[in-house]
Amino acid sequence: MSEIRLNKASYIHNLTQICTKAGGKEKVIVVLKDNAYGHGARLIAGEAKKFGIEICAVKSEFEANEISDIFENILILSHIPTGNESSKFIYAINDIEALLKIKDGSKINLAIDTGMHRNGLDISELDYAFEILTRRNLELLGAYTHFRASDELNADYFVQRENFRATKEKILALCDEFGIKKPIFHSHNSAALERASEIDDDMVRVGIAQYGYAQFGDSLGLKPVLSLWAKRVSKRILKSGQGVGYGAKFSAKEDINVATYDLGYGDGLLRYNGCGELRLANNEPILGKISMDSFSCKDSGEWVCVFEDANIWAKFFDTISYDILVKLSPNITRKFI
Repeated sequence: MSEIRLNKASYIHNLTQICTKAGGKEKVIVVLKDNAYGHGARLIAGEAKKFGIEICAVKSEFEANEISDIFENILILSHIPTGNESSKFIYAINDIEALLKIKDGSKINLAIDTGMHRNGLDISELDYAFEILTRRNLELLGAYTHFRASDELNADYFVQRENFRATKEKILALCDEFGIKKPIFHSHNSAALERASEIDDDMVRVGIAQYGYAQFGDSLGLKPVLSLWAKRVSKRILKSGQGVGYGAKFSAKEDINVATYDLGYGDGLLRYNGCGELRLANNEPILGKISMDSFSCKDSGEWVCVFEDANIWAKFFDTISYDILVKLSPNITRKFI
């Protein structure tokens, strides 16, 4: 079977670089949503915890339950309140109605809308929010925002950072007024951490950087963690003039040894239609169209590395590394090496 190989030394290196920039292990929240960006949530969670990280963030209760035996402090970012929330988890409050619907006594983080206008409370809603959370005995553990363009060199990052500073002052004043303990503030994602000259929050919230992908060159010295490998299903001599795969998109100009490998768009690869030249890690081109469960190329032995750097495939498909990584099927075997 195909497999995903995770370089443990690279992952520890990345965490070390991130924690150094952030100011310590206690200042880092690792984002493990969407199967740890395709890397495997339980594997990554285990290594992060052993490294000394104490808080992680995921998408849903389903994801939280998957790693609840590893992390005690799990923030659920995209929770839709049901009134049946667990005392084990911390829930993001993404609009004012969520405060009215979530179970009494739940542990929460307030998401703050500082300019992305996707999720979060406006600063003008905070007085009412504190009235609700006090009345409903909700435990405010944190408040955070998300930068809409920290990976773009424009003024948006600085505007949102200033908006969050103003919001933090408002929250601290309300905490004093209502007798609530100061929450943990966090705003800097991977790109923001890279570009920040100082971190004025309690923690940072890091996703793609821990997996080895930088947005601004090599300022943190990150190393990709994941490599994708396919196993040979069959091999044959493709004679001159013969085509391989659907539509015979590739036709041999001379006799060549070809092989079929066990990864396709059903496993999460983006569907290559045979146009252009999509190459594997060994620089061999994929021959013809990618099938649902396989692709063909020059016979490269029992195993072939599809990619070691998702940016190469992202560039070919005019997308981002996240898109390549998160689509990888959870059914692919994953292991640290």
